[in-house]
Amino acid sequence: MNEKSTFKECCSYVAALVQAQDHPEAGSEAKNPPAITISRQAGARGHSIGQKLQDSLRAQSPEASVPWTLFDENLVEKVLNDHDLPTSLAKFMPDDSVSELDSTINEILGRHPSLWTLFEHTVETMVHLCHMGHCILVGRGGNKVAEGLTNVTRVRFVGSTPRRIQQMVMAHGMSPKDAQHFIKQEDHARQRYMKHHFSCDINDPLHYDLVINTDHYSDEAVVQMVLHAVAAKQAM
Repeated sequence: MNEKSTFKECCSYVAALVQAQDHPEAGSEAKNPPAITISRQAGARGHSIGQKLQDSLRAQSPEASVPWTLFDENLVEKVLNDHDLPTSLAKFMPDDSVSELDSTINEILGRHPSLWTLFEHTVETMVHLCHMGHCILVGRGGNKVAEGLTNVTRVRFVGSTPRRIQQMVMAHGMSPKDAQHFIKQEDHARQRYMKHHFSCDINDPLHYDLVINTDHYSDEAVVQMVLHAVAAKQAM
């Protein structure tokens, strides 16, 4: 399956969870099922690898009561749905930190809940998904949200600037100049998000279980590395 993971898939995931919790398997252990968080530099193929990782995990366990599900852009929709918030709030929830001035102005105008409240809702939903397992969370500080959860494997994808520019040109039809600008802006935004919300350096390898330079490996090879890492952590 190559198309983008949809909110309909997320709803199916939740429905499967409810059914599995209502009808637990005989002899099942209390240990939480595995989950994965993905942090990525712009152009390091985080989405395409995440999609293939979901496909591989589903293929490994076709009879699983809860299918592995990728939460990428659709995570915002899941958060809004969890907390009965209007979908119009999605534009206020970028994978970035909005300035305090923008946040204050919007709160005064009553346009939406405080940005801090939206952030708290996001963390709450992500923690719940990590505990439930069989999910792949992309971005939004998932590695810090899942810190200390033994069922979660936290990975980060990085790459050289030239290779990431090439990826953006090939995958999105950008000019090299536009791709370079996009990568610089996006990387800075993600660094700012982590610094603002978690007081940490997104590039510190100690915040991850596995850091992979995607310059040197195909999507399929990276998927296999992550699968081995997940299996090894589950065996501990």
